[in-house]
Amino acid sequence: MNRKLITIIITGLIIEVLCVAIASIGDIKKNIPCFAFLYVGSFIAYIFAVFYVLKNAEITKQDENGSRKILWTVIAFALIFRLTLLPMTPSGDMYRYLWEGKLQLNWVNPYSHPPESSNLEHLRDDFFSGITHKHLTTIYPPLTLMAFAIADFISHSFISMKSIFLVFDVLSIFLLLRFLSVMGKDSINVLIYAWSPLVLISFAARGHCDSLQIFFVILALYLYAIRKNLRSVISIGLAAISKFIFIIIAPFLIPGKKFKYVIVLFSVIVVLYLPYVGAGKGLFSTLFHFWTQYHFNDSAHFLIFCLCIGSPLASKIITSMIFGSVLLYLYKKNLKLLITDGNENSPQSAFSKGGGGRVVPPFLKGDKGGFRGVNDSVLNFAFLSVGAFLILTPTLHPWYLTWIIPFLCFNKNRAWLILTGTVVFYYFMNHELFSKLILYNNEWVWKEVHWLKLPEYVPFYGLLIYGWLVKKNFALRPFWLNRNLIGGRN
Repeated sequence: MNRKLITIIITGLIIEVLCVAIASIGDIKKNIPCFAFLYVGSFIAYIFAVFYVLKNAEITKQDENGSRKILWTVIAFALIFRLTLLPMTPSGDMYRYLWEGKLQLNWVNPYSHPPESSNLEHLRDDFFSGITHKHLTTIYPPLTLMAFAIADFISHSFISMKSIFLVFDVLSIFLLLRFLSVMGKDSINVLIYAWSPLVLISFAARGHCDSLQIFFVILALYLYAIRKNLRSVISIGLAAISKFIFIIIAPFLIPGKKFKYVIVLFSVIVVLYLPYVGAGKGLFSTLFHFWTQYHFNDSAHFLIFCLCIGSPLASKIITSMIFGSVLLYLYKKNLKLLITDGNENSPQSAFSKGGGGRVVPPFLKGDKGGFRGVNDSVLNFAFLSVGAFLILTPTLHPWYLTWIIPFLCFNKNRAWLILTGTVVFYYFMNHELFSKLILYNNEWVWKEVHWLKLPEYVPFYGLLIYGWLVKKNFALRPFWLNRNLIGGRN
């Protein structure tokens, strides 16, 4: 048997043993130290697998049969890991998923009535006590709410709700395989997503809904890469209507001077909001409440918060302005890449006015197609936009980092890879060993422990700075200091 295949099998077995051990914990919150120890072990095995496979990728390519066996071994283990973790106790958010799914099946608008409403007492069940923020209506966008309703229609249970989001997680693996092929990347790179302990814990174990929007983001970028512009815009609209933040990727996918795509994008959003429009200002009230009132496990925002003498509103306005400036810069760079001199040496759209085909600048043309350079740049712009948000966001839960992981299959950024491991320190902020419960906004919440951010974020920022100062490497370079936004590590 191929030595590389044996190594992958052994590494997969080690991760599976650790997954079994994690699954035996049941509820992570009840034994955070044990979970953290096992998570770190699985992360070390994962990092070994990532760099071992990628280091030997070129050699493996020469043996097509062996390469195929390694790839399907990776996928098989990815499915086994997920099935192993599926029975675990889900996140506390799952109680609200079930509640809001049930509301919709009873023709109640989740944007109109908070769980504590006396009008909904007849709908309360055994899951009701686990709901947090009972005084607030839903924060989730329409497509996510519809997914809740579908899962609840199948069965009013944890396993049904977790399964629907696990399906999107698995679909993302197979979509990434196709996307990697289109982009001329090695398919084995899918291991970065498929075996990620953070992805496994976030979706298979905890049941978070973010796999839904991750799938549609990957789909939108993939459709863009194969020149299905209309479908790409619809897909990013579905991603945005699953998690609002992903609207930031839309401008990179809309062909220049083609306003019809903007109309299509907003039509998708408006149509999916129509069933809930009766809630009026309640559509966004909870989102605004969380944006103005909460911050937790932040990094750059925390420093700005301190400079603002502890004013949450001022710090969030400043970080929003910084983020907006970064986006405008990236949008400007993207537009420049979509402009070519043409025959008359005058600016024109990088998309032809005819059938939607792209006119690609000569310096972006590759051996395997004239569009790969444009695809690479758009993928990098999307990666930088999401990365900028995660760096500047006032609240960073571990599962938010799953948004960046699909991009790492194309741009193997060590800093972000390491952060998906060191984020384990977040969990200690939710444990009596280091923290304590305090009353905030009429609710008991865990007090933030700022020194725990040091082991979480220092390696991440250290690698970014190291990559910029020493390696001069795009894949490690801080996005705000990057002038050449095309390329990265292959």
